[in-house]
Amino acid sequence: MLYVTIMFYERIRMHPNKHIREALKYAEVQGWAFAKSHGHAYGRIRCCFRHSDCQMWIWSTPRNPEGHARRIRKTVEACPGEDTYDS
Repeated sequence: MLYVTIMFYERIRMHPNKHIREALKYAEVQGWAFAKSHGHAYGRIRCCFRHSDCQMWIWSTPRNPEGHARRIRKTVEACPGEDTYDS
């Protein structure tokens, strides 16, 4: 578990925007997983319960980084948790 957490922080600390880095740290604390991507998308986050609605692409250079960080937090907060497992 410690190795996974260290790897998570290594990947997110590379994001060029501090607001998005902070939002990704918040997602990790809530149990969300981050997968690095290539191209325009920086990566993707997904809840640990694998709900189909609880995932989001993280963009490398969003037009409004602060708004993108707010959407990350709102997506994480909207997760219903383990009570409604739908996969």
